[in-house]
Amino acid sequence: MAQHAHRLIWFCSMEDVSATPEWLAMLRDEIGLTTIMPESHVCHTSGFAAPPELARRGPFEDWRQRLDRWPRGAQGVYPPVAGTVSGFDDAPLLRLVEACRGAGIEVWGHMGLWSYGGDVFPEFALVDLWGQPLDPEYKQWGIGLCPSRPEINEWTRDCLAAAAARYDVDGFCVDHARYPAPASLSALFACGCDACRAAAADLGSEAEAARGAAEGVRDRLRQLGPAGLRQLAAGRPGPLDLASLLDPEGSLLAWFRARARLLAHRMAELRQGLAATRAGLVWGSDVFAPSISLLGGHEYASWGRAVDYLTGGSSYGGVVGWATGAVNAAASWAAALCRLVPGVEEGVALALAYGLFGYADLSLPERLEKVTPGALPLASLYEREIARLGALAGPGMPLYPPLTTSGDADLVRSLCRAAVAGGCHGAMLGVDPTDRDRLALLAAQLQGLRG
Repeated sequence: MAQHAHRLIWFCSMEDVSATPEWLAMLRDEIGLTTIMPESHVCHTSGFAAPPELARRGPFEDWRQRLDRWPRGAQGVYPPVAGTVSGFDDAPLLRLVEACRGAGIEVWGHMGLWSYGGDVFPEFALVDLWGQPLDPEYKQWGIGLCPSRPEINEWTRDCLAAAAARYDVDGFCVDHARYPAPASLSALFACGCDACRAAAADLGSEAEAARGAAEGVRDRLRQLGPAGLRQLAAGRPGPLDLASLLDPEGSLLAWFRARARLLAHRMAELRQGLAATRAGLVWGSDVFAPSISLLGGHEYASWGRAVDYLTGGSSYGGVVGWATGAVNAAASWAAALCRLVPGVEEGVALALAYGLFGYADLSLPERLEKVTPGALPLASLYEREIARLGALAGPGMPLYPPLTTSGDADLVRSLCRAAVAGGCHGAMLGVDPTDRDRLALLAAQLQGLRG
């Protein structure tokens, strides 16, 4: 892959674009679209069909018998799991690929991995360092699949190979290549199965030490009590201050690094398997924003050795919103702190959590009920993440940050300016092709992206 390849990638609906292929050439000419990454809202891939011989050994084929765990299945919606589940008609995708070839547009295939599906398939789900399933309180952030289950990883490898062999794609942007979002406190201490513990030990972390460190954090916070936490928050501690207080031996940091490196190894294995089928395909995934990336399973240095680019899910909102991910985590952690230490004020708990992510200087909500996208300085949060991205990713990595282009026009301008100022090489766009005014805004604002 050429270094610093310029791309504008449209994260689009497979069904909509296959029905309206004229959008492709229009967006190419209007904003410089180079690439699409289509996803079906029904099957959560680009619309791939699983070959019958592959489907027969698929670990998720009985999802239709699990409607008690996946009620949306009654409407024909597939659960988000790793790989390709059978039964989907790929004719629309084939038409879309053909249209892209006619328009000179790249196609990146889309397929899920680990951060969802454990609620529907608990036999493959993450467990924490205490051997317990993830707390359902945090289900909105995902109940993930264990990344050390060979029956899942080998099958997903074969699904990728089958897709690469059947479809004329130029690469892949796999989804859910992560642990559940750090807003899930429970997921921070997963996976603690025997295989993941052994892998973590090989990568520099002893699970028992990490477990003890997590219990130590709980005990230190309780010992500080409301008065001690107020005093601590008054000093506006930064990430290093809080890490020194809460993780003095560095055992939790070692744990987060080890489990992130485990995912990077898995991504490298999948890329190697894909290359055995078709060499030269672009390979990567979306990642969490820099301030929470390590906590979600993305250590950019090791990730960069396993992928060809860095991109994201959305600018804000959702599970992997770059402007909101750390604030969502801060709110979740602050709520947990208030439960752990009765009497501590929400504002104190939030201030400490903001400080842990390097946000202590920003004007952020002081009440949990106010932590909503409409109350956040989204442009400032996004700008900070983009500035960190370039520094942490290193000079050899193409950067395609997420750009949500709906909503307030001034906010969209600010997001675009941040991507340009951050030296990014393109963007992963969510765009409405029928909004000509917004397309004109994008064409003007994104001219400075690096080619």
